[in-house]
Amino acid sequence: MTIGNALSFIKRSLNDADLRERLNGAENKEELDRILAEEDISFSDRDFDNAYNHSLTECQEVDEAGQLKELKLWWDLLGQILEPSACKAGCSNCAQ
Repeated sequence: MTIGNALSFIKRSLNDADLRERLNGAENKEELDRILAEEDISFSDRDFDNAYNHSLTECQEVDEAGQLKELKLWWDLLGQILEPSACKAGCSNCAQ
């Protein structure tokens, strides 16, 4: 796992709808990690955060930064969906 993989993921996922669709179809965190490994772009949460911050500082235009921020929101939401134990609401849909 490296920051380089996270940077590659960010660049690819901004333009690769098929990759995003595969990741959206993951049923759990393990499947998500398997898809990333198959694509040879495994990374940790920390790697992603560092890559995101680095990419954000390189944005030349507001629209570019906006796209990157939307990607981060999607990635964070996907992580929350696949990690139901992170839910603080105590809803009945969460594995507790």
